[in-house]
Amino acid sequence: METDKKFKQEIVQQTGTEVLTCIQCGTCSASCPTSHLMKPSIRRLIKLVLEGKKEEALDSCTIWLCTSCRLCNVRCPRGIRPKALVDALKNLCEREGRETGKDQAYEEIFLRFIKDYGRVSELPLSGEYIFIHPEAAVGAMRVGLELIQKGKLTLMRDKIKRTEEVKKIITELEKA
Repeated sequence: METDKKFKQEIVQQTGTEVLTCIQCGTCSASCPTSHLMKPSIRRLIKLVLEGKKEEALDSCTIWLCTSCRLCNVRCPRGIRPKALVDALKNLCEREGRETGKDQAYEEIFLRFIKDYGRVSELPLSGEYIFIHPEAAVGAMRVGLELIQKGKLTLMRDKIKRTEEVKKIITELEKA
């Protein structure tokens, strides 16, 4: 149980004491564009941390499905930053050498798209990823259909202006 208290204290220290005021209203989960994929929801993940349930929180796929849109932060009536909590949990997983849920192939394709085009187009990104990992096709199609219905799927790889500046930024970040 001591480890649980230390875990909670560590996460609260990184995310701010306002997380202790969470009323479990669910606004964070309702705001999240990927909440339907998350198990547990962001709201429940916060509760797990507050209860000191380290293993359950760190084994959650939720922390790896966060898109970093920060809608949860913006809409929280208590000023809690759920995104900061997700980041703290990711960092703890990596420090402890746990399976991170990261997919190196996906990250490499994503970064190449940013370097080459200055942006990401979901369809070509998914297509290239499915070519490498055919087992991901069904899941990608399900998400793709949802994105199409919401008008959120870009089909073309349009370049932004001044992509060379984006490449310089990424190069500098990779050096750091």
